Amino acid sequence: MPALLFEIGCEELPASACLEAEHQLEQELARLGEGRVFVGPRRLAILVEDLPDREPDEWVKGPPEHLRDKAAEGFARKQGVGVEDLEVRDGFLGVLVQGRALQEALPERLRAILEALSFTKTMRWDESGLRFARPVRWLCAKLDDETVAGFQGSSQGHRSVQREVLVPNPHGYAETLRSVQVEPDQAVRLESIRSGLGRLGLHEPSESVLAEVVHLAEWPTVLEGTFAERFLALPRRVVETAMESHQRYFPLGGNRFAFVANGGHPETVVAGNERVLEGRLEDASFTFDRDVAKGIDGLATEAARITFFAGAGTYGDKAQRLQALVEAFGGGEASREAARLAKADQAAELVREFPELEGHVGAEYARLAGYPEAVCAAIEEQYLPDSAGGPLPETETGRVLAAADKIDNLTVAFSLGRRPSGSRDPFGLRRAAIGLCRLALEANVKIELPLLVSTSHALLVQQGAEVTDDPADVVEFVEERLESLLDVPVEFVRAARAGGVTELAAVARLAEALSAAASGEEFEGAYVAYDRSNRLAGKSDGAAAALDAKLATDDAELALVEALAAASPRIAAALEAHAFGEALAAAAELRPPVDRFFDEVLVMSDDAQVRANRLRLLLDVRDAVGLLGDFSQIPR
Repeated sequence: MPALLFEIGCEELPASACLEAEHQLEQELARLGEGRVFVGPRRLAILVEDLPDREPDEWVKGPPEHLRDKAAEGFARKQGVGVEDLEVRDGFLGVLVQGRALQEALPERLRAILEALSFTKTMRWDESGLRFARPVRWLCAKLDDETVAGFQGSSQGHRSVQREVLVPNPHGYAETLRSVQVEPDQAVRLESIRSGLGRLGLHEPSESVLAEVVHLAEWPTVLEGTFAERFLALPRRVVETAMESHQRYFPLGGNRFAFVANGGHPETVVAGNERVLEGRLEDASFTFDRDVAKGIDGLATEAARITFFAGAGTYGDKAQRLQALVEAFGGGEASREAARLAKADQAAELVREFPELEGHVGAEYARLAGYPEAVCAAIEEQYLPDSAGGPLPETETGRVLAAADKIDNLTVAFSLGRRPSGSRDPFGLRRAAIGLCRLALEANVKIELPLLVSTSHALLVQQGAEVTDDPADVVEFVEERLESLLDVPVEFVRAARAGGVTELAAVARLAEALSAAASGEEFEGAYVAYDRSNRLAGKSDGAAAALDAKLATDDAELALVEALAAASPRIAAALEAHAFGEALAAAAELRPPVDRFFDEVLVMSDDAQVRANRLRLLLDVRDAVGLLGDFSQIPR
């Protein structure tokens, strides 16, 4: 079977477009067969090893057979066949259309691949109407040794070579391009860059920078440069961010850096990159000095005039809420001071130039101002964890401030009607919720969500924010993230979320305790006591507002009243102490009197008062056991 090469040549693509194209071409390759996808800044290519000689035959379904007289002739004419050629399958008329020969079908199929590629940002540069990330300059297609009709059989070399090169066949594609200083294989380019960096002593480069530079050079060469040592007076991360974020360079320590060149004379290229970096560092040094002159407290005053969230006031308002929240967490003076200064660097010129330095820059300015290290570290750690698997704050003050910041962000967004919808989450609220869960589970931060959300919301209202919604469902939104973080079936998490504990880590531990005990007798006892009470009383109307012990006259009824009076406070006390095993054991003690009650007592008595009282008794049993969770969520 023949092999196919299809190459799309274009102007230099950004790395993000290369990544988008690679994903889509891999999907296209999976439909065509075995092969390779090549992605680079000036070309996207797909090589298919074995293609069938013709397209598969296709059954075209037509009208129902009983409409033959009315519709058969029109359908046959549309398909270019006679009525006598129509076949019947499953009660419908139809025709089997033979697949086209590969040479006939390829031009259309290749054009379809080109037009189907989509990018976040596209442009249209000629009358064809095709939208693409950058202007398409050539299309090369080879089917074995033959050039596909309507396409060319040549490609283009490296910019520095500036010549057309004939592609003999699909399997000769890679070597042909290498002869004109183009490495089409992104995996080979990546390994070449890693090796070059390793020779310079960098064995663990930034993966994010690597993922970008591999798509910025067709013939990569790793070179080394230096910058003036006076810039080492800047905080290390400022220097590294200037290299990585703006220039895609690799810090080598000291005043050395590495970068990936795409051709050119090495000395000239190194000198040019050194000039560019020194300009960046000069700007960073200038803005850093200006910020230091204002001081962290001066920046905090300026930040108090900057809008934090439209309708929710300024960063000054945010700082007030953070101070109240860290106090609610039980934080001390260091936590309150860190909360006051946490958003000061939003007014820093250096953060406006390098947004990824927020927090870190504020911490540096606080150190220069002489604040205690606990305050500085908390300012730096306030955004952690910043991803699902990212590092947690290392200091207690940092953990408290990070939790307070996330709770306030969630409360503000929900209060102003900015909940995530579908896949849209522009404010990173799901990430904040996962971060809160990790702070509770892994960093042992005690997070009483209802109390903290209420505190933040009350301050929002007091500050005159444009509150439109009740943010109480922030609690549900955060607790839902536990379902994916805990190694227990989701039904146990959902049951625990409806229980009587509110502290976030306690909800998780309760879910784990219920799951671990699910096969035991105590769990079975508590489950049956809850289930039998809930199935009758939970679906009946007319329960009394409160239990009246004087109306209980039956021996089994009195036994259940006594058992409930003994078990209920023990369940509540054990839950408060997070002794979930003890709470489960106390709840299980209610099963025997509940079973006896149902065996000997007619709940739906003709006496309305007695009936209402008995329903209330069952609801009280359900609610006492329900402090452990909503057992109806757990299938048995």
